[in-house]
Amino acid sequence: MHSGFLFFILGRHRKPNHPTMRHARLVSVFLFLVLPVFFLMHCASPQSDAPLRDAPIALTWQVESHLEVPNTFTSTLTLTNTDAAPLGASGWTMYFNFIRLIDTATVSDQVKITHINGDFFKMEPTENFPALAQGEATKITFRTAFWAVKKSDAPAGFYMVYSDMDGNDLPPQPVSNYTVGAFETAAQTMRSPADVLPVPTPTSRYRDNATLTLIDAAELPPVVPTPNTWSRGTGTFEVSASTLIGHDPALEKEAAHLAAALGQGLISTPTTAATETEAPIQLSMDAGMADDRSGAYALSISDTGVSIVGVDAAGVFYGIQSLRALIPVDAFNNPADAFALPTMEISDGPRFPYRGLHIDVSRNFHTKESILQVLDLMGFYKLNKFHFHLTDDEGWRLEIDGLPELTEVGSRRGHTLDESTHLYPSLGSGPDPDVSNGTGYYTRKEFIEILRYATDRHIEVIPEIDVPGHARAAIRSMEVRYNRLSAEGDEEAASRYRLAHPADTSTYASVQMWNDNVIDVCQPSTYAFLEKVVDDVVAMYTEAGVTLETVHIGNDEVPHGVWQGSPACQALSTTQYNDYFLQKMSEMLTSRGLNLAGWEEIALTADTAHGSAIKVPNPTFLNSNFRPYVWNAVWGWGSEGTAYTLANAGYQIVLSNATNLYFDFAYDKDPEEPGFYWAGFVNTQKAFAFNPFNLYQNAQNALFGQPIDASTVYRDFPRLTPEGKQNIMGIQGQLWSESAKGAALLEYQLFPKVLGLAERAWAAAPDWVTIDNDASRTAAEFTGWNVFANQIGQSELPRLDALWGIRYRIPPPGISMDGASTVANVAFPGLTLHYTTEKRLPTAEDPIYAGPVPFIGQINVAAFASNGRSSRPASLGTNPLGN
Repeated sequence: MHSGFLFFILGRHRKPNHPTMRHARLVSVFLFLVLPVFFLMHCASPQSDAPLRDAPIALTWQVESHLEVPNTFTSTLTLTNTDAAPLGASGWTMYFNFIRLIDTATVSDQVKITHINGDFFKMEPTENFPALAQGEATKITFRTAFWAVKKSDAPAGFYMVYSDMDGNDLPPQPVSNYTVGAFETAAQTMRSPADVLPVPTPTSRYRDNATLTLIDAAELPPVVPTPNTWSRGTGTFEVSASTLIGHDPALEKEAAHLAAALGQGLISTPTTAATETEAPIQLSMDAGMADDRSGAYALSISDTGVSIVGVDAAGVFYGIQSLRALIPVDAFNNPADAFALPTMEISDGPRFPYRGLHIDVSRNFHTKESILQVLDLMGFYKLNKFHFHLTDDEGWRLEIDGLPELTEVGSRRGHTLDESTHLYPSLGSGPDPDVSNGTGYYTRKEFIEILRYATDRHIEVIPEIDVPGHARAAIRSMEVRYNRLSAEGDEEAASRYRLAHPADTSTYASVQMWNDNVIDVCQPSTYAFLEKVVDDVVAMYTEAGVTLETVHIGNDEVPHGVWQGSPACQALSTTQYNDYFLQKMSEMLTSRGLNLAGWEEIALTADTAHGSAIKVPNPTFLNSNFRPYVWNAVWGWGSEGTAYTLANAGYQIVLSNATNLYFDFAYDKDPEEPGFYWAGFVNTQKAFAFNPFNLYQNAQNALFGQPIDASTVYRDFPRLTPEGKQNIMGIQGQLWSESAKGAALLEYQLFPKVLGLAERAWAAAPDWVTIDNDASRTAAEFTGWNVFANQIGQSELPRLDALWGIRYRIPPPGISMDGASTVANVAFPGLTLHYTTEKRLPTAEDPIYAGPVPFIGQINVAAFASNGRSSRPASLGTNPLGN
């Protein structure tokens, strides 16, 4: 029993406002009832199966202003005591996460805020903290770096740790009563006085959508992404369970995939057979096709049957996806004995060999089931590279044989002060490591299942083991391993895979505010660890029957100051420590027949002739097995030409531009839209409009909304040479998971943006990219977007509903006044709008908007998906409900 426990119960030797006095006044009457309860509550471990008790306080966080000091904002945290016992100036500590660095010198004097590491902070009362009776509140003010114009920017994961009379910490208590205040004033929503980008309103959305028109479905391209050529017939072909699928012997998996896909629209699943005899549906390969690109195919649907011919198995698979896209959505909603396919001729092939999607599962974990669904959708939309971001500062997500600490410690986040059993909370993951979006990993069995599932869909899985920076989960895990083995007396084994030098005095801070997240690249144990991990990953691929071709090592955002105080680095004959690391990694991967991929930093070096801040192609690795992924091309930051500089120099690159292809970025500036925006806002149209071969055409507005005259601003920036054009392997969309907490938000941020990515990665270059005149090009681009927006609204979103139940973002409608009537529209023609003139949210039972509605003081409109899900409402009148 805790030595102070009986004193707690009796309430002796307490300050009147100490939190451990709670309910002690009732002890004299109800001691026989209360004693067992308090014993269980205060002696239980925070790791117990019982949920943690909520803290008896309420919090409200509110942004006040961005306009006082440049690149900072002021906010307030209002703390209200909701308990009967007072809350005073001792006996508690509040922990929380905040992705912005707090200037602790600006904090109100009733508390002290300390930055622990990364985005992890703690708040403690000072002697100036007022004693708060029940219902009383205090307001804490502080200034923070950069901006916060969205609710998803708010500090998160608040929890209280109270102490007993002996100063021992009791189990943490989450703060569930937490509110983020509204963003209503210009000072709250303007990131600086130069910010001219407005917050969307129902009226501005109406203007943005005003030139979109509803197009007859028969006039739209038949599938997404748009095929190279197609022609529609006038008949149909009926598919039933008795329709045989014949296939080349080498296409057994593709035939099974097609049978399962057709079976989704039928009561029974068709059968397959490897046969040379004619079958109503025939799958075959012809390496001599005129279009010899991997993935090319020809699809023919006549009134007597279906033929899919691919240049390879991948081509057959993609032809199957186009066939699936021609199945009426109603067949999936109401399976029957048969359905009809329209007669069609399609000849198609990919624009780029690399069509990628990156998912980060380190910041917030996503289950195997979510990843399998993403892979299924990637295959359907003809994406073929899955960049699997498995490790980072906030989590290690893959089981490695012989290194259990990586997952026992590095995959779990929760309350801790020494990280001996798990990592600190991050990104609002909270105090309980067993109930957290920050906890989770893939077992070897699960990872092998993912590899096989991807391979069946002709998707290459590219694992990322992020080093040397972004490696804190690995570093902390190996320190726990070191401490365990060292305590057992096996110093040699303890040191074998250690990633941090114990005598390193280097001081630094990463972009994400970590001060210990970079491995020591100069000590042999680092490479022993990396070889161990890579070899085990290779073994998992081998067990899956899949060949590992490329390992992505990250190598981005390594902060200044690392390795300067490392004795191991000081013992080397070079000071080019990152080049030393890359050379070692290149040799290690090459010896295993593997390519080395990384973010653009792997191919850049300081231009010593013009200053270390200027980066140029690194000649050292030009002819190595390097694949740079170019991401940092923010308009106005000066690096917009990096991709072309590297490609022209001879590096084979993947375009991953943050400005158009970062899907974790918020769709727009609406405070309700979750996501980051440090390089701008990214919606589906941004992905659709991306021009890989003239990046400067993508420049429309600077970060704060000012128009960009690209012909002037980028006049002297590098252009892509014919040789450089051949070095662009393709494009990739990125979803970093800081704000993707759970499957619903993952799906919301991915879709429908992924459709724009698929269109640009697969479909032929649109005609408008060749138009020099800006106004003419913009008009032609919009014509193309109008067609694509109709495809999304009329066919793709209903299919996402019927086949996968994806919780994609449904755009809020635009509404405006036209005389005495209200008019409404939506970003994806084909979505249904419902409205009500009462003071409540619209439902699918309310009237469908089909034209102007007389305005009688109030109207609320929402867009609805085919399964009844709705967007946020747009309102006009005295009682706005959304907007």
